Amino acid sequence: MLAATTNHSNHGLNRNGLVVRPVSHIGRPATSALQLSAGRRVGPVHVDGQLLGEQDSASLLTIEDPQILSGRLLNRFHRFGDLADLQQAIAILEKLVKSSSVVDERYGAALGDLGPALQFRFERLGELSDLEGAISMLRDAVDLAPQGHPHKSGLLNNLGNSFKARFDRLGELSDLEEAISRHKDAVDLTPDGHIHKPGHLNNLGISLRARFDRLGQLTDLEDAISTLRIAVDLTPPGHPYKSGHLNNLGDAFKARFERLGQLSDLEDAISTLRNAVDLTPEGHPHKPNLLNNLGGSFKVRFYRLGDQSDLEEAISRHQDAVDLIPHGHVQKPGILSNLGDSFKTRFDLLGELGDLDDAISTLRDAVNLTPHGHVHKPGHLNNLGGSFKARFDRLGQLRDLDDAISTHRDAVNLTPHGHPFKPSHLANLGNSSFTRFQRLEQLSDLEETISRYNDAVDLTPADHPSKPNYLYALGNFFLARFRVLGELSNIEQAISLYFYAASAPIGPVRVRFDAAQQWISCALHIRHHSLLHAYSIAISLLPQLAWIGFSLARRYSELAQGADVVREAAAAALDAGLPETAVEWLEQGRSIVWGELFQLRSSYQELSSAHPDHARRLRELSAALEHASSTREISESTSKEQTPTAAPHATGSLQEDADRHRTLAIERDKLLQEIRGFPGFKQFLLRKEFSHLRASAHSGPVVILNAAESRCDALIILADVDHAIHVPLPNFTFQRSTGLQNMLERLLGHARVIRYDEREGEPAILRSVSWESLLSTLWNDVVKPVLDVLAFSTPEDLSRIFWCPTGPFVFLPIHAAGLYGIQHSQHGHKVSDFVISSYVPTLSILALSPNPDVAPSGDLRLLAVGQPPSDGLSPLPGVTTELEHIRAVIGDSPSAQTTLLESSVGTVEEVISLMKEADWVHFACHGIQDAADSGLCLADRRRLKLRDIVALSRPHGGFAFLSACQTAMGDEHLSDEAIHIAAGMLFAGYGGVVGTMWSISDKLAPRLARDVYEQLFRNSTRPDYRGAARALHDAVGRLRDSGQASFVTWLPFIHVGL
Repeated sequence: MLAATTNHSNHGLNRNGLVVRPVSHIGRPATSALQLSAGRRVGPVHVDGQLLGEQDSASLLTIEDPQILSGRLLNRFHRFGDLADLQQAIAILEKLVKSSSVVDERYGAALGDLGPALQFRFERLGELSDLEGAISMLRDAVDLAPQGHPHKSGLLNNLGNSFKARFDRLGELSDLEEAISRHKDAVDLTPDGHIHKPGHLNNLGISLRARFDRLGQLTDLEDAISTLRIAVDLTPPGHPYKSGHLNNLGDAFKARFERLGQLSDLEDAISTLRNAVDLTPEGHPHKPNLLNNLGGSFKVRFYRLGDQSDLEEAISRHQDAVDLIPHGHVQKPGILSNLGDSFKTRFDLLGELGDLDDAISTLRDAVNLTPHGHVHKPGHLNNLGGSFKARFDRLGQLRDLDDAISTHRDAVNLTPHGHPFKPSHLANLGNSSFTRFQRLEQLSDLEETISRYNDAVDLTPADHPSKPNYLYALGNFFLARFRVLGELSNIEQAISLYFYAASAPIGPVRVRFDAAQQWISCALHIRHHSLLHAYSIAISLLPQLAWIGFSLARRYSELAQGADVVREAAAAALDAGLPETAVEWLEQGRSIVWGELFQLRSSYQELSSAHPDHARRLRELSAALEHASSTREISESTSKEQTPTAAPHATGSLQEDADRHRTLAIERDKLLQEIRGFPGFKQFLLRKEFSHLRASAHSGPVVILNAAESRCDALIILADVDHAIHVPLPNFTFQRSTGLQNMLERLLGHARVIRYDEREGEPAILRSVSWESLLSTLWNDVVKPVLDVLAFSTPEDLSRIFWCPTGPFVFLPIHAAGLYGIQHSQHGHKVSDFVISSYVPTLSILALSPNPDVAPSGDLRLLAVGQPPSDGLSPLPGVTTELEHIRAVIGDSPSAQTTLLESSVGTVEEVISLMKEADWVHFACHGIQDAADSGLCLADRRRLKLRDIVALSRPHGGFAFLSACQTAMGDEHLSDEAIHIAAGMLFAGYGGVVGTMWSISDKLAPRLARDVYEQLFRNSTRPDYRGAARALHDAVGRLRDSGQASFVTWLPFIHVGL
């Protein structure tokens, strides 16, 4: 059955392709007004030490010179936005122009001042006659100014601004070319060091940016950023135009992110735009435009990273901008459109109809306030059409769908050919047509959809981040046509489109991964030759899907959506006779979060030899990133415990931690890209080849158990065998594995459920299932076939074996498989008769330290942590006995000197501090499995959480005994990510761990711990943590054979690691 994901694709395109770009595009024209001047008054004018804007109207009326009076009125208008000041200034200047002779010097100066003033009024009221008048006046002023005139460059600058404003209004490219030409002349005529140089550079940058928006040429955007950066650098701190220059530079960074997809540009955009807003005083007439642009950048980051807080920031800034901008202002429709679209985006996220109603109302206002022929009219229509479609999707009223199609069609028709927004407008029209096809089943609607998307794909550059969106959606539409018509060519075309979408080097990772999954689904359906390639692409995208710059919860959430793809890929590789590829993929695509933690802690020896500076920088960045990630997780955890009064401060601190974490992740990504460009480093920190992975089996065979829908298999890795040994498990299926998992749940009854009154689980007596049945199935159909291949056919000296289970296998007691009962009491019927079982989440965990130093100097320091009285849970009487056993064993041991460290109060902080000092650690307390919040219960009702443990980053080696419930249980929704405390101990650096698969008996735990430690400390040498697996094996065997323990009490104890 093919997965139906077309709707998801449409939804993503409707967001990413359309509503983002008009945000900055609409907000930019107002920024040029920040720099309009006649060349003489770029900054505020001072009179007798007083800023002009601070003078009252009465004092202005005492000024007799009309030019001085008009200039001061204009400056006060710039500061406070009072339209009356502007109207009065224009009236004075118009009177001066009419009363002056053409040969009078005052005539040219008045023209030069009147032109910008008319443009200011156009920007405020939107009357085209004002803009035409501005251009006319400024043309005459430029013509009247002789070459070498000190104000020539200022007049050219302002004339360029007026041409740019007319382009923004009417969209004529000739006006934009005129603007760029005049701005370049203005820059060339302005000497370096001149006070007006930054303003002229700024306006040239704005015009170049506008040409990029219109024609899509990257050279224009790069030139714009370079020019705007110089303008910012040349503008001194405290200058009134500094914020405007920063705004334009920040908006250009955002544009480059939207074009190239580099997150560093987006972070630079938000940082720069934040500075612009912060530097702009309250009440400044340009504050709304700056807030609008900052809100647009937050929304772009929401689309890219999916953090709801960014969307809320966007709505807040857009709402502030709408509230501050006066009614009738020429920029009002654009800001309304951005706010409306943000409301619609929040509706898409949360489904609150109130947001959708607000979106439609606000977008209607934006469209109605925008005059016909305005360059931004198509963008507003496009956003409104998207909201109509969203309401149809929610309420099912055909009128809304018809309105959506009609509005989108108008947007397409009004967008000129070659405009960068044309593809997105076409795509959204296609989305609405496809929705009508789904509702009415008219093939003509599907054909129109495909036609529109074909055009969108053709018009989008190959390296554009939106290209994968369009390709993926178009693939879905061809797949829909295949379902209707049954023609093989349609599904083949879909596969081709999915291939290009998934393989794109840029674009939203979620879209590319979804495209890969659809590609896989189609390839399976028709047995297409590209299936393995599709799986390879999907697996390679998983680390990007769970990007290291995300929070831990977000990373796990992303991985949950692609949880099965790795196991299915391995099954497909086995179908093709490629067991080594299956092993490589299973290693590459599982325990991704842990694997990246390993990368952060690597020494990068090969890189250090070839490129020492890059290796040093990578180590520094990796350490900083790990610290930032840990700090962020702790901050997020702490913020949940904050009182309401402390919440605002906590939120600000949390945002700072998230920003730093994300910035470091971006910087590290860029460095890795650079390193992978070196010869021989193309696969640096990427997929490991089997020839390297097999070294992990240095202490015994590693057996990967793979459970896929199509087949179940074992893969044996031996250190001295250059290939993986494939053991098919024909009698074991995925359905059977999940059936055994359900059987285990029933057998455990409430014992596997978290209980706060004991560590103990009670045996469940059920007539329909039995432990013997579960364990015999595992023995006959899974474990015995593996042991037979390994020739472990007779009990003898026990070998180590490392089980690496996947999927449902993770929750099954492989280590206890066997035939139980009186008739099978002799050796040879259970896995424990042949091997000492350990579990590993990945092969890499064994590759860390194949030859650890087992005789370090100094004492062995063992930390024992018992249940603190303030954990808020029921007492565990056995804990006292357990700790007494440990003290007695150490006291009676003939081995080298051992120091016992014990926590006094059992707080999280104290235990972490002691863990840093200790070589080994023993916990006897309550444990809770709760995904990333899993932890050991300590004092003050707090947990030593998984994130606290992995943050230790201790030297590799040592032993951890977790005598607590559920410490190796794992998360059912992310079985292949090993989200449990025992794995956390491994990744923190402990070489071996004793953990528990479910709740344990408080009565038997002390006995088991005593037996394990007695065996480890029986010799006169320092204990070796690698002996813990054998010690646990023997201790559990004695407990099992004693007749005093039921399956449920001895079976949960397992060894993890080396």
